[in-house]
Amino acid sequence: MKKSIINLLSFAIALVCGAGCADLKFGDDFLEKAPGVDMTIDSIFSRKLYADRALTGAYATMRSCLTLGSNENFPNESDNEYGYKPAADKLGWDNLDALTDIINSHMSYGGAASVYYSGTYSAETENTSTSTKMGFNPWQDATWWGIRRALLYIENVDRVPDMTPEEKERGKGEAYMIMACHYLDLFRNFGGIPLLKSSVNVSNLDGVDFKRQSVEETLKYIVSLCDEAAKRLTWTVNASEDGHFTKAAAMGLKIRALAFAASPLFNAPAPYAPAQSPTGANASKVSAQDAERMIWWGNCSTERWNDVVTACKEFFEENTRNGNIYALVDTDNPAEDFSKCYADRNNGEILISTGRQVEKFYDLYHTYCFGPSVDPITGNKNWGWGGSCVTLNYVDLFPSSTGEPARYSDWIARNGHSGSETNTPFVDRDPRLSESVMVIGGKTFRGRQPEMWIGGTERGEKNAGRAISGFCIRKFFWDFNPETYHYKAVCSPYLRLAEICLTYAEALNETGQSEQAKEWLDKTRDRAGLPAITDAQLKRLHPDDELAQAPDYPEFLGDKRLREEILDERAREFCFEEVRWYDLVRWKRSDILEEPLYGITITGNASALEFSDPQPEPVRAWTNNFDPKWYLSAFPSDEVNKGYGLVQNPGW
Repeated sequence: MKKSIINLLSFAIALVCGAGCADLKFGDDFLEKAPGVDMTIDSIFSRKLYADRALTGAYATMRSCLTLGSNENFPNESDNEYGYKPAADKLGWDNLDALTDIINSHMSYGGAASVYYSGTYSAETENTSTSTKMGFNPWQDATWWGIRRALLYIENVDRVPDMTPEEKERGKGEAYMIMACHYLDLFRNFGGIPLLKSSVNVSNLDGVDFKRQSVEETLKYIVSLCDEAAKRLTWTVNASEDGHFTKAAAMGLKIRALAFAASPLFNAPAPYAPAQSPTGANASKVSAQDAERMIWWGNCSTERWNDVVTACKEFFEENTRNGNIYALVDTDNPAEDFSKCYADRNNGEILISTGRQVEKFYDLYHTYCFGPSVDPITGNKNWGWGGSCVTLNYVDLFPSSTGEPARYSDWIARNGHSGSETNTPFVDRDPRLSESVMVIGGKTFRGRQPEMWIGGTERGEKNAGRAISGFCIRKFFWDFNPETYHYKAVCSPYLRLAEICLTYAEALNETGQSEQAKEWLDKTRDRAGLPAITDAQLKRLHPDDELAQAPDYPEFLGDKRLREEILDERAREFCFEEVRWYDLVRWKRSDILEEPLYGITITGNASALEFSDPQPEPVRAWTNNFDPKWYLSAFPSDEVNKGYGLVQNPGW
């Protein structure tokens, strides 16, 4: 990286936004197309118009939970093609939930199946592949481009003559947030990372520390970026500026960072795996103890959960002072509210939105990888490539509408295998189930029940792969028609208020405040129309025999059943928003990652259906021999071997 990052950050001319500048949308207005590519730092920061476009270019690198397409479809800045460089085909067009118990991808060429399920992932993979969950290689991943652009903006915006001091400070706040988001994404995937705090170039290398930093230092820097942003940003923005960072976004992102660092992956009596000893040139730059601190705090402390509680309290107090501008979408119509809360722009719940390199959902590769089998407009049947095969494991997490357990196998045991559209295991469930997953017996799809039987419109033929598990994603597809999908403006929910509520519940529980924790858990349950959680219901949802399989964390004060229910609630609420993987990683949930995955087969027709017993899904490389090394990604071996202090993660 000492060569790659220097080259990247000193490549200042590439900051400018080129022909793709009109593709990133804020509010309801497109930014004007930028001039040609003959721009320098001096000319970029000679006018507010150009400086604003430069900041927009940094925004464009933000990660999206939606599949945008290949980076090959966008300008390649390393070849002097100046334009947006989005985080496009992360995980080879798969969604990160495909590495969890939510989805078992049957898209064989996607990154989930070809790299992770196969067990071929390694440090060598990170040198060249764009099919990993988040690359570190500076020349392949948009993250370092975003950090570089943000740094250059912060360092040069004061030179712009036609910007007010207030505009400059706000722009800096937004740039600090772009950096904070990228560094937090790196932190969640790699642990401690190198921290570049200025736009270094070949003329100012003296004194720059390129080595990998500790968990503590990395978190401290991310928090400082959030704090710096919060000082400069307003609590909210008007609808025409929707998509710009706010103070609420800064305070919310800080909560996410603190919660990840307080969780057992880093905050434990011992590291999750033995740290690798520095070798080669790295041995002279990093001690063995320093290497251990890159994946572990060095101790365990409940105070880190108290920090999360404090940050959550400060967030909601600030929201109250500002008239509770941010609130969960809740109009007493649970299904409709949930369908709007994660994707409707300017809805008062989304704190950070990303993924606007294309204007409409219909234009996303997301449509092909995860959509239903037939396009209702053209009749094209080559849709839904198998990336969204939801598991029975996930469906079973959704309780009945009264909050009681509603497991598929229990329904089969009571009712047998025969049913109909109105008599299925999926009738009368938590409404988020049929809003998130194609199931028979819940919300209608295009005015009818989803045809999830073999040969049905949504399921397809037996071996088609589109919904071969018996289920596929509905979230982000709605009714897949012009009104609800084709012309709906793209919005990827990077951070929602619902996550802050559930993180507050989690932190309160881990600090021994379980009754208060239930109140915050009930925020999203109430929106879904579920009753307030009770201890008796928790026992039914998490009976003793199942609870025994979950790990204990004696170092924390949390009620175990409540901890499990909060984790399940987060899965129900944030499917396809790329939250589940990080939840399983930070809680070191190898038990869930090792669980056999199941699907079902439905045969017959609308009036007479046959439901199979649970059917095993193809196993993954880690199913029978999970190794803790999977919790964090490998650094590219080429970068490690450069000897600037980048120590490899355990096991890689």
